Amino acid sequence: MPRAKSSTRITVRTGEMMSARTRTPVIRVRWIVTLLVGGALVAAVTTDAALGGEGLLLTASLVALLAAGVSMLISRRFVVKLGDLRKGMERVARGELDTRLSSSRFVELNAVAVAFNNMTVALREGTEELEHQAFHDALTGLPNRAVFMASLSQAIVAAVRSGRPIAVLFLDVDRFKYLNDSLGHAVGDQLLALLSRRLVAAAGQHLVARLGGDEFTLLVTGDNAAAAALQVADSIAAGIDKPFSFGGHELFVSMSIGGAVSGRRDKNITELLRKADIALYHAKATGRARYVLFSEALDALSAEQYDLENELHRAGPRGELLLHYQPIIDLSTDAIIGMEALLRWNHPHRGILSPATFISMAEETGEIIRIGEWVLNEACRQAVLFRVAHGGEPLTVAVNLSAVEFREPGLADRVRRALNETGLEPRWLKLELTESVLLGDVPKTIAILSELKGLGVGLSIDDFGTGYSSLSYLQRLPVDVLKVDQSFVASLGLTATAGPVLQAIVALANALSLQVVAEGIETRAQLEFLGSIGCQSGQGHYYYEAMPAELFEGLLREPSVRLGPWTRRLRKAG
Repeated sequence: MPRAKSSTRITVRTGEMMSARTRTPVIRVRWIVTLLVGGALVAAVTTDAALGGEGLLLTASLVALLAAGVSMLISRRFVVKLGDLRKGMERVARGELDTRLSSSRFVELNAVAVAFNNMTVALREGTEELEHQAFHDALTGLPNRAVFMASLSQAIVAAVRSGRPIAVLFLDVDRFKYLNDSLGHAVGDQLLALLSRRLVAAAGQHLVARLGGDEFTLLVTGDNAAAAALQVADSIAAGIDKPFSFGGHELFVSMSIGGAVSGRRDKNITELLRKADIALYHAKATGRARYVLFSEALDALSAEQYDLENELHRAGPRGELLLHYQPIIDLSTDAIIGMEALLRWNHPHRGILSPATFISMAEETGEIIRIGEWVLNEACRQAVLFRVAHGGEPLTVAVNLSAVEFREPGLADRVRRALNETGLEPRWLKLELTESVLLGDVPKTIAILSELKGLGVGLSIDDFGTGYSSLSYLQRLPVDVLKVDQSFVASLGLTATAGPVLQAIVALANALSLQVVAEGIETRAQLEFLGSIGCQSGQGHYYYEAMPAELFEGLLREPSVRLGPWTRRLRKAG
C-alpha cells in the first residue's frame, strides 16, 4: 500500500479521535490538584478564624483524608489505564495490530491512548506495505515467484487428493533482449507493465505471476485444466495481437508459451515445472509466437536438444561449420554475378544440418557472435578465391547478419577487420538483414547502417515483404538491394495477388534506385514473369541449389546449370 495512503488514513483516524475527545468533557489532573489545594487553604483560613488553632488541626486532617481519597481514585484510574496500555503492547507484539485503547476523561491518559492507536495504525499499514513488496513484483504489481510457488504447492496437493489435474503455463516474450538492447531498458519496463495488464485480463480468475525479466507464469485450476489452459493461451495470443503504444513507440510483440498438465505421477511441483519449461523451449525453438503443450515425445527431444546445444559450442573449434554457396543470376543475361553464403553444420553423427536446426539456439546462448564472425571471415576469404576461378572477374558475396550480431557493439570493426585480413574489396561484400532486424530504434539502426556503408560495403534487406517496413523507413535506410521473399515467388499462379504484389515491389525498388533479387525461383514460368516486370536478378533451385565451395568453384570454371532433364549453360559475367 503506498505511503501516501497510509498518511491519509492516520490523519483521518486521528481526526476522528480528536472529534470524539471534543465531544466528551475531559479532566486534567493539574486542575484537580489546584482545586484541592485551593479548597484546603480556604477551609484552613475559615476554620482557623472560627476555632483557632484546634480548628486548623482538624481542617488539615480532613484535607489530608480528602487528598488521600482523591489520590487513590486518580491512582486507580492511572493504574487501570497503564494496565490496558501494557496489555495492548503485548497484543501488538504478538502481531495483533488492530488493538485499540479506549479514550479517557483525563487528557493525559487520552493523549497516551491516541498516540498508541496512531502507532498501531502506522504499524499495520507499514506491515501491509512490506508484505505487498515482499510478495509482489515492483514493476508490474503481479504476484512474484514466492507467491506462485506457494500457490502451486497448495494446488498440486489439492489435485492429488481430488484427482482433478491442474495446468502450468510458462510465458516468455519473444526477442525481448533484442528489444531491450535496441530501445533501452526504460522502454522494456514500460512494455512489461502494459503486457502484464493484458495477461491478467486474458487469464481471468487464474493466477498470473512474474518470475523475473520477461518471464511470466500462470496457474490454471478447475475442471478440465488442459482445455482451460489452451483457452487461456488463445486469449493471451489475442490480447497481445494489438500493438503496444507508449512514449512515441508502437511495438508489436509475441509470446512463446509452454504448458504442462499434472498427471498421476506428478506429486510435487519440480516435475511439473520441468515439463512446462521443456514445452516453452520447444515453442521458442520451433518458431516462437506459439503454444506447445508438454508430451512425452518432447521429453526425448529435449534431451537431444540439450546435447545439440552442448555440441554447438564445440562445432567451431572442431571445424564442423561450413558454408554453402548459392549462385545469384542476372535474369537478363543468365550470368553468375554473385553468391549467397549459407551456413551449414556438418554434425559428426547427424550429417549436414541446416541453420533452422541450430541458429535460434545459437542466438539464445550467444554463440551466434562467434559463429557470425567466422562466417564473415570465411565468406570474404572464399570470395577472393572464387574471383580467381572466375577468371579474375569479381563476384559479390552476400552474408546474412542476425539481429544479435547487428546490435552487438563493434560490428563495423569486425567487418573492417575481415576485409583487411582477406583482401576482399568492400564493394564486393553485401550484408543482408531482415526487416525485423531493422525495426525498433530507427535512428540507431540508421547510424549502424551508415557506419557500415562508410566502409564501402553493400546492404540488403532480406525476405522483403514479410516484415513491417513502411515506405518512410525505406527511404531513410541507406540500403542498396531488396531481396523479395520466396513466398511471393512461390505464390505466382496460385493466388491472384502474388503477381501484382511482386510488380509493386519491383516498381518501388526502381523508384528508390534499389536492385531487386528474387529468391526461390523454381520454375520457368516464375522466371519469365519476374523478367517481364523488370526484376534484375534472382536465385533458386531453377538455377542451382546451394553447394559446397569446391562445387561452386567448379561451376565458375565451367558454368553449366541443370534445368530439369536438360542442361543450360550460363554465361560468365562481363
